[in-house]
Amino acid sequence: MSKQNIEPTMTIKVGGIDIDVFFVPGDNDSFGDFTYLQTQIRVDSRLEGGALVDTLLHEVFHAIWSIGQLKEKDQEEERAVAVMASYMTQILRDNPHLVKWITKNLPRNG
Repeated sequence: MSKQNIEPTMTIKVGGIDIDVFFVPGDNDSFGDFTYLQTQIRVDSRLEGGALVDTLLHEVFHAIWSIGQLKEKDQEEERAVAVMASYMTQILRDNPHLVKWITKNLPRNG
């Protein structure tokens, strides 16, 4: 996935880090990625609906994993889940635009 000189679609606060989100043309190798060094998430712009939301949240979880220092292979499940829950609580609280975006892009059944 390439990143042209474009403005981020949104910025999501994860802990003390602002993560820029870009929707970019995909390369068929992956639907999204997160990079800590560039503090950015890129998502394939061809996605929509549930697949789009799922991919963005997947990359947000990668950001939590990295920022929350859960990178070690021997992390215990309970600690990992506790850190993920705390970060998701903070993300939802500090990013009301993200909650609106999820609601807008998630298809409703019935």
